[in-house]
Amino acid sequence: MRIISEAVSLAHEISNVLEKNGGRAADSGLSLPFVGSMVYLAGDGDHVDIGTLYGASAIMAALIKKKFNLKGTVYAIDPYDPVTRQVQAAAQSGMIGNLSATPEEFLKNVEELDVKDRVVLIQKNSHPWPEDLKDNVFASAYIDGDHQGETPWNDFLSLRGRVTHYIGYDNYEEEYPDVVEATIKAMNSEDWFLFYKNYVFVALRRLVPPRAMAGAMSVYQL
Repeated sequence: MRIISEAVSLAHEISNVLEKNGGRAADSGLSLPFVGSMVYLAGDGDHVDIGTLYGASAIMAALIKKKFNLKGTVYAIDPYDPVTRQVQAAAQSGMIGNLSATPEEFLKNVEELDVKDRVVLIQKNSHPWPEDLKDNVFASAYIDGDHQGETPWNDFLSLRGRVTHYIGYDNYEEEYPDVVEATIKAMNSEDWFLFYKNYVFVALRRLVPPRAMAGAMSVYQL
């Protein structure tokens, strides 16, 4: 399928540019092709990315929309809090590459990969949900922010009524039990279920009416 080969190619391009500029794609870009495929399947509509770092996943979403002529803006949510980033930037066992990032580095990568007109940075925490996006509805979303505590679950709660097609989670793996717990709870909710899983990436889909019934998907009422 064309989307798979295109997404893999874009993942390599993005990872190389970020590395050249002194940054990195999380997990060496492992989940990027799956993010791109999810955005492609969601079709026209905005996309929201929680946990932007150097911009790899937000840029992937924007490049997929650009390459396949899909409408929509990519909103990237990340507070870029200097105190938090200082802690994250400290050496950690098993982690390769820089962990910290700045808005300037993110925007440089966005500009170099020619998606500046398609990406909007929301430099705020994802919880509580940013006032800037209180009325926005998205075709797809990607959760890759704080992996600890209640944040992975709170991010789903913020998105469940604002997304019409797919919500992706990164780092569904033993090392991040709070992400695993949140994803399982989301799959057991009344309005979302498993769409597909690849490596550490999980995509959830909004429940659709039974096959015997007609009707379009509607956004869950907050």
